[in-house]
This record gives sequence, structure tokens and C-alpha cells, in this order.
Amino acid sequence: MLSHMKILKIIEEYTNAFLDLIYPSKTICYMCGGTQEKDAKYSLCHNCYNNLPFIPEHHCVKCGIPLRMIEEGPICRQCANSDYYFDRAISVVKYEKDVKTLIYKLKYSNHTYLAKTIGCIMADRLKQEGLGIDIIIPVPLYKNKERERGFNQSTLIGKHISEKTGIPLNVDSCARIRNTKVMYNLTKRERLKNVEGAFKVIDQRIIADRDILLVDDIFTTGSTVNSCSKELINSGAKSVTVFTFARD
Repeated sequence: MLSHMKILKIIEEYTNAFLDLIYPSKTICYMCGGTQEKDAKYSLCHNCYNNLPFIPEHHCVKCGIPLRMIEEGPICRQCANSDYYFDRAISVVKYEKDVKTLIYKLKYSNHTYLAKTIGCIMADRLKQEGLGIDIIIPVPLYKNKERERGFNQSTLIGKHISEKTGIPLNVDSCARIRNTKVMYNLTKRERLKNVEGAFKVIDQRIIADRDILLVDDIFTTGSTVNSCSKELINSGAKSVTVFTFARD
């Protein structure tokens, strides 16, 4: 038979386990699965947050890509020979290491809670920039693709940026009217053709004379965000700033 002390010990262990379910004293890091510290930010432990490959200060002021130390800047060689409809593109981290896993889990494994981590990190970066933004518009997905996925990751990220900054979010003013191909295996010329005419402003009154923050998860060549920016500018937007979590 169990002694009185052992019974009390078992009761205490079960009680503590039950209380941890209701009032968890420990939370899990979304990136590594380890235990978060009490003062951890963005649901990431200190180690994972500190190891994020943040974009360095020495980067292109137009497209946001990190510059090599031998490059003087302020813009990269590609931007010097390119015409963009957006004013500038800002990215928070480089698209490498755990960032790829984080975004993949959000987009393809239905881990939508990661949008809050990404959105809150982006919101704090946006506050540092001190930009005058009137409205946040997420890069739209084609309706069939959004239906299949169940959500638009850019919209989820944009919602958290909006909540933390107070800048209104609008998801109805711009739509993707054509289903574009997957871009990762296309050349630059093919990417440009792929997204040409893919977007349409639905309500010009919402974006007219507004400074717009165009939100997406990744900036690669800029073809998608530039096509969307073109439609916004041609429909009366005052300016477009592209804001992505990662820069490839």
C-alpha cells in the first residue's frame, strides 16, 4: 500500500500538472520547441531570436537587399538599372536558416499562429522606420489558391501589424485577378511576364492619395510586389512602400 506521504506527493504532482494546463508557467519557443524565458519576445526564446539573420544596416535603400562591404550603395546594381513603382522595400530578415522553416510552416503546414510572431516583429521594425502610412494592403492571393490554402498568409501577417501599429488594414481594395505560376523556377523575364496584369484595384476611393504599405512574406526579385505596386500607383495611390518579413 502507498504511504500517506506518497499519496500526498502524487496528489501534489497531479494538481501542479492540472494548474500548468490552466495557468502555464512555461511556454514553448515557436522555432526550436524549447522553453521560453519569462521575458522572451514574439514567442521565441532568446537564443532563437538573437540568431535570426536580421538585415544589416548596410543594405540597398531601394529593394532592401544586404550589400557586400565592397559595395558603396546606397542602392544595389540591380536597382540602379531597374524601374520600380514602389518607393522602397523594407525587409526584416534574410530568407535563410530557420526563417525558411518558419515561413514554410505558416504557409504550407497550417501553423497560422506563426503569423502573430512574424507580424509583431515586423510591426516593431515599422515603428523604428517612422513612416507616414495611411493604410496596409496585403498582397492578394488568387481566390482559388486562397480557398485551397484556407487563408492568405500576407493578410494574417498584415492583421497583426495593423493591431500593433493602429494603421488600418484593407483586404478588399485590391485583388489578384489571374492565377500566376509558381515563381521559384522562373527566370527574371518569365517572372515579369507571369505577374503582368495579375492585380486589379477594386475600389479606387480607398487607395486614392494614400501612402500605402504593401505587405508580403518574402521579397525575391520584386516582380510580384512591383506588379501590384504598379496597379496601386496607376489607380491613384500617393506612394507604395513594400514591407516583407524576409528578403531572398
